[in-house]
Amino acid sequence: MIYIFIIFGAAFGLIAVPLGFFIGLQVSPVLANILLFPFITASRLLDVPLGEMSSLLRISLTVLSAVVWAGLFGFVGSLLPKKPS
Repeated sequence: MIYIFIIFGAAFGLIAVPLGFFIGLQVSPVLANILLFPFITASRLLDVPLGEMSSLLRISLTVLSAVVWAGLFGFVGSLLPKKPS
C-alpha cells in the first residue's frame, strides 16, 4: 500500500518543479516556495541563485525533488491507518 504513495510522490516531485516555477511567477509565491523547497534549499546551501543553475544541477535537483516528495508521501502513507482485509 505504501508503494502507491511513493509512486505518486515521485510523480508529484517531477511535476512539482515546472508547476512551482509557473505558480511562483503567475499565482502564488508562497505555494511555489512549498513546491520548490528542494530547489530552494539546495540553492541556499550551494549559494547559487535559481536562475544561474547549470542544466546538470537542475536535472539532478529535479531527481532529488522526486526522491524527497516520494519519501514525504511514503511517510504520510505509512501514518494512515490500514484497511482491514
